[in-house]
Amino acid sequence: MRLARRLRQPEGSGSNRWPREWIAYERYRIVHESNVAALIAEGVVIDDDTQFSDTRHRGELTQAFLRGAITTASGGVLHVNKRLAVRTRRGRPQVLTALYNYHGLARKVDRLLDVLRYDNAHGDTGTLHRHVYDDEGRELGTEPVALERLPPLDGVVREVERHARRLRGRGAGGA
Repeated sequence: MRLARRLRQPEGSGSNRWPREWIAYERYRIVHESNVAALIAEGVVIDDDTQFSDTRHRGELTQAFLRGAITTASGGVLHVNKRLAVRTRRGRPQVLTALYNYHGLARKVDRLLDVLRYDNAHGDTGTLHRHVYDDEGRELGTEPVALERLPPLDGVVREVERHARRLRGRGAGGA
């Protein structure tokens, strides 16, 4: 497969775009859980161990995270590590994702290979980028991703599942 084709932006997930704005923390949690439940009902996801954790000071939310792994039907695994910025409005906590780290892996025969990674581990969301890998799990490079072009989590899960299904279909014959 040509490098130019590999470096194109991923296809949309078909889902509604996640709002890139402050949202009530409880609503954020509910939307996440309902999106994952929908993926499970569709048969795309077979296991989800993502969990929210938060820190409170004198009862007020000061930090929030979403961490864990989501396993797809074809054996893909998406490791999720998100840090949510927190603010309080009218006595209610609101969150906005400040750090993205989605790392997708898929099994090819007896090896677990890197298939994608989105992150902004080196700065704010303006440094968001996508790591691109070949069919042997070797990194081909990175490309910047505008925040508004980042697929929502369910879209990234579907992307990992597509890679896992494709690599699984290649079996021992490989590339």
